[in-house]
Amino acid sequence: MQRYMFDLILVKNYRTIMKKTSTIMLGFLPFIVLGQYGETIRTGRPGQAIGGFVLGKSVMQIQSGYQFNQIDSEASKMRSTIYSTVLRFGVSERIEFSGLVDWQTDKLDLDTLTTYVGGISNTQIGGRINLTENKGWVPTIGLQGRVLFKSQSEPYLRENIGGKFILATGNSLSDKLSLGTNWGITWTGNQPKPVAFYIINLSYNISQKVGTFVELYGNLNEFTTNFDAGFSYLVNKDFQLDASAGWQGRNDVSNWFIDFGVSWRVDWRKGE
Repeated sequence: MQRYMFDLILVKNYRTIMKKTSTIMLGFLPFIVLGQYGETIRTGRPGQAIGGFVLGKSVMQIQSGYQFNQIDSEASKMRSTIYSTVLRFGVSERIEFSGLVDWQTDKLDLDTLTTYVGGISNTQIGGRINLTENKGWVPTIGLQGRVLFKSQSEPYLRENIGGKFILATGNSLSDKLSLGTNWGITWTGNQPKPVAFYIINLSYNISQKVGTFVELYGNLNEFTTNFDAGFSYLVNKDFQLDASAGWQGRNDVSNWFIDFGVSWRVDWRKGE
């Protein structure tokens, strides 16, 4: 008798859980099937954070930037320039493929010795999927994953193939203000343990063409806090310029950067 009652309770709880799960999934369905295409370009520049949206089917986008970074300590000074290019292509309304290539040059001053190195410092290939679109309490949610390859120049070679995963969220707080977060983990290929990181981005649209942002970001393994800020200018609906600057220093090290970029998209949907 006790066994029979126990089985009835299990069946009842199972049905209740399945009913609630189905209700939740059906509640998310309208957000999942919404299209991702934007009337104006949406780009991961400027700043560290990426958004949860994808480009939409038959859209290609190029995001290029130039960054100057200087790191000063008591014993040394390093100046780096990085030319970064990201190529994105929308294969469906919810999925896109992407790749990244960085070209870097470093100048290191150590006492009276100066060293120069340069070459391809980063290569990545992967994709992004959009899961939901912001509506009410439901945020925009996207998941991006990339493989970090070993195809770099000698000074920047990875010991092993790595990987990087980012969970991106976004919420509109008002017509002009939005909050975005990134929570990620990286296997660099050079370290035995993965590195967990966070990014919190607050963006404000000054006008239809000008936007600004501030960010806090850092390492979750040892919890560090860095910040950057900047602005973007929409030249037209398919072309954007941006500039930003950031500080990543500690008490014994000065580490700052400036960054300039351009993003444009090619929209084949126009002919469909």
